[in-house]
Amino acid sequence: MKKVVTTFLAISLLATTPAFAAEQENDPIQQEEGMIQQGKDFWWRELTVDEIMAQKGMKSALESFYDKFPRTKAYKISGYKVKKIENDEEKNEILLSLVSDKKESFSLTFDIKTEKIIDYTQIVDDIPESELPGTVQASLNKVYSRLPEAKNLKLYHSQSIKGEEQPNLYYTLSFNESGKRGEGKTNDKEFGITFDETGKVLGFTFERPPLSNLKGNTKEEKAQDMLKRLYGEEANEYKIKKVSNDSTKNHFQGSIVFMPISSEKEPILVEFNSKDEIIRWVITSRDFLEGVGLLQ
Repeated sequence: MKKVVTTFLAISLLATTPAFAAEQENDPIQQEEGMIQQGKDFWWRELTVDEIMAQKGMKSALESFYDKFPRTKAYKISGYKVKKIENDEEKNEILLSLVSDKKESFSLTFDIKTEKIIDYTQIVDDIPESELPGTVQASLNKVYSRLPEAKNLKLYHSQSIKGEEQPNLYYTLSFNESGKRGEGKTNDKEFGITFDETGKVLGFTFERPPLSNLKGNTKEEKAQDMLKRLYGEEANEYKIKKVSNDSTKNHFQGSIVFMPISSEKEPILVEFNSKDEIIRWVITSRDFLEGVGLLQ
C-alpha cells in the first residue's frame, strides 16, 4: 500500500539532488532517454501532463478510475515514468498523483505493458484529533501514558491512508512542540506514529528526543521493554531473531528484529542511535528484512 507514496517521496528528493543531475550528464544513454538513474536498477523521469495523457492506454485507464471516484476528474495530475528491475524482470510504470485543492489526494500506478492502473492509494490530510476513530484515540492515550516523552507534544499533521491492495485504513500522526509544521531544519522535539483502524501501533519515529526512559542497559532489554509497553501480553508472541550493530550496512546505528511465532503476523524492526536509544519502530515484511541482510 505504501509503495506508491514512498516512491513519490524518493523521487521528489531526487529531483533536487545535484549528484543525480551530474550522473545523468555523465551517462549518454540515460541523457538521450531523459531518464535519471537511482542506484543500479531504477530509473525515472518527470512527465508533463501532455506526455501523461499521450501514453497509450492512459486515457482509458483514467476514465475507469474516474468512474470509481468521479470527484478526482477535477484534481490536478502529475506523474513520473519509472523503469526498474525486480527479480531480473524489467518493469515500466507511470506513477501518478491526483491532488485536490482540499485535503484529499490519490497516488496511482499505471503499468505501461498492460495499459492498466494496477494499484492506487487514497490519502486524506489534516484530520483533527477529535475526528480520529475511538480505537485510535484510545491507543494514542495509552501511548501517552507509557511514553512520557510524547505527553507534551502537539499534533501538527495527520493523514489517513487507504490502498486498493490493502483496503484497511491507516492513520499517521506527527507531533512536535509547537503544533505547527516547521519549514527547514528545526530543533523541535518530534514524534511520529502510525496506527491501523483497530488502534494497533504499526510504527513510530522518535528522533528528537530519542526514547531514553526504557528499562534495561542493552538493546535487547530496551526493545523487549518497548514491545511489552506497546503490545502487552501479545509481546510474548514475538522472539528476537537478529541483533545488528552494523550501521554502514543497515543505514542506522544498530537494530533488532522481532520475529513472530505465527506466520500470519509480520516481523518488527527496531532501530537505535549511537547511544543505543530507540529512534524507530516499524512492522515490516520478511522480504524487506531479507533484502537488507537482517535475516541472515
